[in-house]
Amino acid sequence: MNTNYNMNKCPLLQYKWLLTLCLLMGTSLMNAQNIKDSSFQVSATVNASNHSIKLNWIVSGGNGFQVHRKIVGNNDWVTYIGKTSAATLTDTSAKIGVAYDYRIMKLFGNSVYQIGYISSGINLPLVDFRNAILLVIDSTTYNGLNTIERSTWLNDYIADGFIASFQLVSPTAKAPAIKAKIKAWYDKSPATNTYCLLIGKITVPYAGLQVPNTVNLNPDAHTEHGGAWPTDCYYADMDGDWTDDYTMVSGVARTENQNNPNDGKFDQHFIPSDLDIQIGRVDLRNLPSQPLTELQLIKQYLRKLHQFKASQIKPRDKAFICDNFGFLGGEMPMRSGWNNASALVGAANINATGNFMDSVKAKSYIFSDLMGGGSYTTCNGIYTSANYKDSLLAVFNVQFGSYFGDWDNTDNFLRSCLASKGLTLTTCWAARPHWYFQHMALGYSVGYSAIISQNNNTDMTLASGFMGSYNGNYLDRRISMTLMGDPSLRMKYCDMPKNANATKVNSNKNVKLDWTASNEPGLIGYHIYRATDANNLYFRITTQPITILTFTDIDPYAGNNHYLVKAVKLETSNAGSYYNTSLGAMATATGVSGTNTAVLNTTVVDFNLYPNPTSGNVNVQVLDAQTITVMNMNGQVIFESNTSKDQTVFNLPSSQWAIGIYIVKVNTLNGVAVKKLLVE
Repeated sequence: MNTNYNMNKCPLLQYKWLLTLCLLMGTSLMNAQNIKDSSFQVSATVNASNHSIKLNWIVSGGNGFQVHRKIVGNNDWVTYIGKTSAATLTDTSAKIGVAYDYRIMKLFGNSVYQIGYISSGINLPLVDFRNAILLVIDSTTYNGLNTIERSTWLNDYIADGFIASFQLVSPTAKAPAIKAKIKAWYDKSPATNTYCLLIGKITVPYAGLQVPNTVNLNPDAHTEHGGAWPTDCYYADMDGDWTDDYTMVSGVARTENQNNPNDGKFDQHFIPSDLDIQIGRVDLRNLPSQPLTELQLIKQYLRKLHQFKASQIKPRDKAFICDNFGFLGGEMPMRSGWNNASALVGAANINATGNFMDSVKAKSYIFSDLMGGGSYTTCNGIYTSANYKDSLLAVFNVQFGSYFGDWDNTDNFLRSCLASKGLTLTTCWAARPHWYFQHMALGYSVGYSAIISQNNNTDMTLASGFMGSYNGNYLDRRISMTLMGDPSLRMKYCDMPKNANATKVNSNKNVKLDWTASNEPGLIGYHIYRATDANNLYFRITTQPITILTFTDIDPYAGNNHYLVKAVKLETSNAGSYYNTSLGAMATATGVSGTNTAVLNTTVVDFNLYPNPTSGNVNVQVLDAQTITVMNMNGQVIFESNTSKDQTVFNLPSSQWAIGIYIVKVNTLNGVAVKKLLVE
């Protein structure tokens, strides 16, 4: 990964500037080529009995295909699966519970012509703890929400396995001051404090010295649209060097894009260091074409966010593609749209007929990708920002066209997407460079897709091929890559159980829970989670999903016990299978005469855990450790050790443990921290 970008000595200068010929103004097809046929449409079928993953893809041409594999989260394609002349290959060495990325390369002779991706896995384990999320909200917006709206919003994260907290900022706070608050939160526990949502009047950072007709060109390639663009990458980069020393005003039409020294706009237009936080923004200011005020639009967004997470609304497993660019001089930007859509829902579930606005008003879609020549407020073939006042039913959206990728302006087309009263929950400006959403089919968050795409250097670590620009990948790691919407969102949530109750029994020594059944099809049962603090981390206390509607906790904490009851199912997608849950139905018992003292925390300190993932033993590096405890995902302690006062590195016998995910907890003189460990 290239983390130090020199604007005058970019190693990608070898590429020509054909991209500048492809301005995004109302382009029609230059060629009758079917863009779908030039892309990979990949699916995967998993078999738990023989540990196999069968890959299938639809693509035209080529005389052979090579397939490589890596574990999700790793950077190197270390495993060669094989070469085939057919559009299918079976991986017989996959392990149960491990998520893999697959790369399929289309060959002509020995040359790589195209590349496609899918993520797959067999029975991926349940994720109980999804890390912590910081909700950065301006004080005016926060005060405009009532108590129920704030608590519902916060509780939905807690019920989904997050630790969630608010960070209030002034509507006039400058970007460095806001970032300082985010970094202070992040530094408390870098391993777990990994999500951030900006909502309301949060100052927009600008960055870039983008110059048309050079390697530093602006992504939409318009000659007057260089300089600095808005970016939230600044807020998510905890250790990069963001300077404010240079000038770019010549030929830059908009004052907002002009960049001068010490004006608060940064110089970098390539991300200077890998982003550390999955970040998203809900910014509904200055949208006069919408019938509601900014505060009303935010309240509307929070309502539909809750409805989707609580599975009160279930969109179809369909994708909609609206391509008004086509060939575009050989770039064919919708190629990644076809690949992403097929990885998420399958090739047979993609609709590419009709206008976007009309189609997604009529029927729901979990994913959409639309493209057309544009302005700040329009996208040709799609209509205008004002059309988002309708009830549009596409949840995760991708948009591409001129100008509106520069999104901090009145009635901006990209930002307006979230103003719909329908199901629109995320959007991004993607194709220069491409984004990678295939992990969402395995239960990963859209924020994970965003950060993988933002930190990508060259085509998922390969420097040429179909997912990158036809003329190279010099637009990767651009600061223009911003996610609009909640980064914690997943594609699927199970229907929640209802009416959870907690009652003290057996002379107040035990707690009996009961609830109303979830309506989720294919449910395998329920898991119970418990905490001493309603706003802290809940730990699972059931080892297997229970199939009845009652559970007795025989070892509760003394005092208050807070519970979550989650519905559980084995979700099978177009890409694989994984254990999924609903949000947890909440219940509380107070004044319990329990004796359990195993209260766990997740704050204050950090430690190194390596190698991770591991197939052997693992090392813990930490200062002033007192105890190290390892639990499986059922909350059972499988390893515990006291530590030597002067020892800083500890070897854990993870080679003796079963394949799976574990929680490593370290108690030190300064506090407590936890990390996840994958044993493969």
